[in-house]
Amino acid sequence: MRGLPVKFEVEKGRILVPVGKPCPYGCRYCYTRGGEVGPARTRAGTILEQFEEFAKTHVFNTIQFGYDSDPFAFPERGVMMLERLAQLGRHLNFSTKSCIEGTVLDALAKIRSNLASEITFTALVSLSCWHSAEKVEPRTPTPEQRMQTVSNLMRIGIPAFIAVQPFLPHIEMAEYEHLIGEALCAGCAGFVLGPLYADKEERFVSFLPKGALSKIPGEETIISWSAHHPVWTRYEDPRLRQVAIFAQSCGGPVYWSSADAIDSYIAA
Repeated sequence: MRGLPVKFEVEKGRILVPVGKPCPYGCRYCYTRGGEVGPARTRAGTILEQFEEFAKTHVFNTIQFGYDSDPFAFPERGVMMLERLAQLGRHLNFSTKSCIEGTVLDALAKIRSNLASEITFTALVSLSCWHSAEKVEPRTPTPEQRMQTVSNLMRIGIPAFIAVQPFLPHIEMAEYEHLIGEALCAGCAGFVLGPLYADKEERFVSFLPKGALSKIPGEETIISWSAHHPVWTRYEDPRLRQVAIFAQSCGGPVYWSSADAIDSYIAA
């Protein structure tokens, strides 16, 4: 997998920064495997140097780290890159499915303590299912471990949102309701609900049961959050609204993009 060159773009006042190393978790719906959204293998130093130069000439509020891979599947790399990114004086966010504890948690606490008081530091912890995780996310830390990550991050003052992305059409509503209950018990800051994407070869959806997408509206769209702008089909399950209503009825804030979730916390 060759991937694309490092590229940055301001979108919704944020910039997405890649990890630059293929994710080992191998989630069945993974949209990074084709190398269409970022660099497959790039030195961390190269990414940081190019981003620091980009930051000198562009206006933005937030750095989101880890859209192409999981920073904490490679803890030393993830911590080092976050330490450098934190020096730029922007609001900081990272995405993960990893179990964060011990020395890594201590390192994140130190990064947070060194930030200026007006700078926020938040996280997105991703789950697309609960009981089905063994089949859908077979090499990923368990949902229970990810809930421990949420609790650990909240304890050190890093608000963690649950990214229910992608929302999968073959998962029963009861499973999503269970996920929401577990996340609220862990103390999450809210939920980011998102669609399922498919490329032309349907690599991201090939694992779905036959006919699972037949009743889900799909629209070909340019992916605005990627600086490389691939064209994929976006499937937005009508049940997303039901999940949003359920989460809100349980006291959980709901957002339709990670940018909105981060901005709401910055403004609070």
